[in-house]
Amino acid sequence: MKKKLISIIINCYNGEKFLKKNLKSVLKQNYKNFEVIFIDNCSTDRSAKIFKEINDKRFKYFKTKKKVKLYEGRNFALKKCNGQFITFLDTDDWWKKNFLSSRNKFYNSTKEYGFCFSNCYHYYENKNKFKPFSKKNLPSGFILDDLLKYYFVKMGTIIIKRKLISYLRFNPDYNIIGDYDFIIKASQKFKGMAFQDYLVNIRIHHNNFTQNNRNMFYKEFEKWYQSQNFDNVYFQKNRSFLKEKLEYLRIVDLLFRNKRFNLIYDILKMRNFNNKLRLLFIYLMPIFIINFKLKYF
Repeated sequence: MKKKLISIIINCYNGEKFLKKNLKSVLKQNYKNFEVIFIDNCSTDRSAKIFKEINDKRFKYFKTKKKVKLYEGRNFALKKCNGQFITFLDTDDWWKKNFLSSRNKFYNSTKEYGFCFSNCYHYYENKNKFKPFSKKNLPSGFILDDLLKYYFVKMGTIIIKRKLISYLRFNPDYNIIGDYDFIIKASQKFKGMAFQDYLVNIRIHHNNFTQNNRNMFYKEFEKWYQSQNFDNVYFQKNRSFLKEKLEYLRIVDLLFRNKRFNLIYDILKMRNFNNKLRLLFIYLMPIFIINFKLKYF
């Protein structure tokens, strides 16, 4: 079996709290032909010291000249990669020891796919609980049509062939949806293979999605939507769905910012029943809370 070089990109800004566990999971991999491209984004904590304690030529340290956005840092890292395959590992996530070996075995068995990804466990640190990311089997093949309906590719689970970066890079203008944009572009040209295993653990912090992030997500998705070419048959097919998704995000953003106005009309005219139900619940929740307090306190 051919053991091709796999480049592991770790972008780090002040990641000392979880970095040792992260790097330990890389060192424990039973597949040894890898390099770590560690990008220190001008950290002010002990991240650099922790990384440099590893005396291993496969672990390569780079530092940005100034603090940059996540996706600018990812593009910087891609230029440093020497591997035939590339994967991404955030500083607070970790792998099981056979993650790389199982993916190398897959790529040795086929040339059909440009990238692979998998299910994973979400680790909720405030509850100390693991939960599967998806309880359904993830689709494989040309997955663009599925991706436009719902996003199911976690960047921490993906391994791409090097040739993908000849066609695309991360959009450095994004702060949140850059992964989504990257995978959407990749899936327009390449087939993706989905593994149903749980070899990746992704840490979910209690403050992962603040109101500021929610607002930014809506604005970035709106920008992404407006930049798409709807001549593409899959985008054309899903245009009304994407438009409603954008409207859903807009209403959620306004509701969580307590700007309720006449949103009840906007909610009721939505086509998707589940979206309508969720939004009505969020809209009416303060009324239930007020009535509960008046009745019982």
